[in-house]
Amino acid sequence: MAKAIWITGLSGSGKTTIGKGVYDKLKRKDSNTVFLDGDSFREILGNDLRHNQQDRLENAKRIHRMCKFLVSENINVVCTTMSLYKEVHDLNRKEINNYIEIFIECSMEELIRRDQKELYSKALKGKLDDIVGINAPFDKPLNCELIIDNTQLNDLDTKVYKILELIGDIK
Repeated sequence: MAKAIWITGLSGSGKTTIGKGVYDKLKRKDSNTVFLDGDSFREILGNDLRHNQQDRLENAKRIHRMCKFLVSENINVVCTTMSLYKEVHDLNRKEINNYIEIFIECSMEELIRRDQKELYSKALKGKLDDIVGINAPFDKPLNCELIIDNTQLNDLDTKVYKILELIGDIK
């Protein structure tokens, strides 16, 4: 039975790196597995949404619908997306079979230090609005199956293994 492994966290937390690690391991075992990243998903759909709260919520709902469809077609999905709204988490739990939510936690100090996209630094200088964690709100998942602290970029294999162990796909 297919699963939706929904890996969420703030920008720069490492969700994509961890998600790709999980995907690589799952794909070896079950070729019926896809990787869906929130940034790539936006691009595939033509980047028609902005990054304000309303459009972020709409993008998360689009990702939700895609994951729901793929799982219903017996395709495993490893999804990495910010989507930090309780409404989306609740919708996923209600409508996606075998939904597993993982939150990648990272201290704000470390996120600002990493800041590959320069989102946090620009927001702190007042040059960008709607940056989640700085000047845009988010709902930290309260009912996720696993929280992984990724403040330190170490032990990727261990973090991937924790997720595989949780979903029962260790090999």
